[in-house]
Amino acid sequence: MYDNIIELKDLKYIYEGETLPVWEHLSCSFLKNKVNAVIGPSGCGKSSILSAINGLIPHVMLGNLEGQVILDGVDVTAVPPVVRCERTGLVMQNPDSQFCTFTVEEELAFGMENLGVPVEEMGTRIKEVLKYIDMEGMEETNLNNLSGGQKQKVAIASVLVTKPEVLLLDEPTANLDTENRKMILELIARLAEEEGFTIIIVEHNIADMLEHVSRMIVLDADGNVVLEENTENLSRDELASKGIIAEHLEDYMCLDTDSKDKEPIVELSNVSYAYPIPGRKRVKGKTIINDLSLTINRGDFMAITGDNGVGKTTLMKLIFCICKADKGQIKLYGKDIYDYKVQDLYHQMGLVFQNPENQFATNSVYDEMNFSFKRVNIDEEEKNSRIEEMLQRFHLEDYKERSPFVLSQGQKRRLSVACMLLTQQKILFLDEPTFGQDYENRQELMKDMQKLVEDGVTIVMITHDMDLVKQYATRVVRIENGCVKEDSLCLPT
Repeated sequence: MYDNIIELKDLKYIYEGETLPVWEHLSCSFLKNKVNAVIGPSGCGKSSILSAINGLIPHVMLGNLEGQVILDGVDVTAVPPVVRCERTGLVMQNPDSQFCTFTVEEELAFGMENLGVPVEEMGTRIKEVLKYIDMEGMEETNLNNLSGGQKQKVAIASVLVTKPEVLLLDEPTANLDTENRKMILELIARLAEEEGFTIIIVEHNIADMLEHVSRMIVLDADGNVVLEENTENLSRDELASKGIIAEHLEDYMCLDTDSKDKEPIVELSNVSYAYPIPGRKRVKGKTIINDLSLTINRGDFMAITGDNGVGKTTLMKLIFCICKADKGQIKLYGKDIYDYKVQDLYHQMGLVFQNPENQFATNSVYDEMNFSFKRVNIDEEEKNSRIEEMLQRFHLEDYKERSPFVLSQGQKRRLSVACMLLTQQKILFLDEPTFGQDYENRQELMKDMQKLVEDGVTIVMITHDMDLVKQYATRVVRIENGCVKEDSLCLPT
């Protein structure tokens, strides 16, 4: 028999300003000192469960909550998060949304300062946790200069150093490469097995961590619990048959790159870049992009892969003139990228950010999509027709009046992709396009991308999801130490 540490009893929650509940009559329990996984489709209320456990719902995220949240036999529903944080720590989906400081060390110290941890102990804890996450010596690094994966690791570490009993993780490995993902999952397992932490993790990609999970709770699209079981009673084949985990995919076949008869669209020649040191604009830090050369051809469905911090996202920033290369040249259709007006450049290419919130500019889904047509000369009837088509395609028709910022992470991602597709650019760059997506939505989104390629659109995606690469990519470029290490044509499975 296992002990339960948290029980949710008959919960019903409606966000302020909404009429439909996130879930009704939600009841489930979580094992003490074990890893508990919550899975289900995008938008079913998984993240809201974590927010109810740590008190953000209803004390910060206002709305009407009915039912009970029981922690170690005590009803804590009325207890605010400022009190619960001594026992529960939350790592959110988007690490930027929970950062409060500027450097790695400051961020790790912030929570401990609020809990009154002695200064000498803070230093020891910071060193220990940075060693855990393989970021030793990065105390003074500016958070803005970290890769997405490194930010996620710092977000996890900032909670670990406060030593809560219950660790709530909202897709903690979504932005991590294979090695770092494995390391974090092993760390999560060790925290439960050796240190006695209770882990509650929301994940879409459950297969890689199945051996570490002791209890699984599965929700359907309406937020109903359809499976609540200890994993010792569940076989891998049974989970695959229910669509909870994907079947194994064979490796893709790679061929030598052959650019003959291909039309180059974007050409990077011997490009180098280093971020300025904070507070010293004219002084550069470590070189991130190092003498990189790459040609993107018309019709490519290219996957850019590589470990966290090797320069994948920085490469996107250079192509879109968000950063300016220190050396080398970047051309679009044979013309130097810096000779384009920004407006003309963005009419040629679309960029979907790693964190969707970073590109939202309005207060409703419909307005956000309509904003994409700013300075685009088409009539209102055509605009409305395209918007309605995209709302249907990405299952957002019921959310068009809702703020983009209160959508689930998966819905935010679908909205950000839909906004880029509205203006029919011929080149789309996507930074981790399936982050926050369940398996079904991931496949549907990538099939849309595949159809766009068939229609003449060139797709370039940064991804750690090798299953996507195996299924869809026609070309794989691996970045290592800021330059192209491998460039191969592929035969998708």
